[in-house]
Amino acid sequence: MLKKLSVPQVAAQLDQPFSMVNVARVGDIIVSIYICQGLLEWHKHLDNDELFWVYEGTILLESEWGEVRLRPGELAVVPKGILHRSSSGLRASVLLLRCGFIPKRKNGRRRLYALTGEARLKRVSLYGAVQALTMPFQFQTVAHVEDSIVQAAWGEGVWQIEIPVPHDLLLFVLDGTATVRTSQSMLHMHPGDLTVVPQGAVYQLSTTRGTALVRVTREGVKRQM
Repeated sequence: MLKKLSVPQVAAQLDQPFSMVNVARVGDIIVSIYICQGLLEWHKHLDNDELFWVYEGTILLESEWGEVRLRPGELAVVPKGILHRSSSGLRASVLLLRCGFIPKRKNGRRRLYALTGEARLKRVSLYGAVQALTMPFQFQTVAHVEDSIVQAAWGEGVWQIEIPVPHDLLLFVLDGTATVRTSQSMLHMHPGDLTVVPQGAVYQLSTTRGTALVRVTREGVKRQM
């Protein structure tokens, strides 16, 4: 059975600054919601990338690679081994994506320290990525977290999808409404809702006018046509 989760409803239940709860798992990736309010200490993760995706409010993400200010619908990835901290003067709700276990330490992928001037944090606007797409139903990759990708797309009608699902698939409604059907369940989803379609499932996706979606899945999934 598919389960629907509302990000604002979960965030409303977190009443302490920097409190966090895990809400979904997509393959190796854990999706958490946390409240950013105040200032965290500088720290780094030697084995995991972290993706910060702001749902509500504004946060400042500082790092050895510079800083970015993230607003609703914007995200940035802090690579493994990069010293960083997040802060917000007012309450902000953030989705955090990271690997749920220590990934393979591939050459060139496991960082122990940052090199001065090597790179800078990249701020990605999901709304901007959707607006840049000229064709419907075409998911565009906007970020990577370990071996998984974050993609955005828009479209109205029934989506042509790959079935059965080759990997766990998270669907998030950015704008509009979407309906996800399987043989056992049907979900009507609105902005801020997400669900995870498990690997091997057969499902149908349909959307109304003005709908924009975000999906998270393993890299290598076939693009929808």
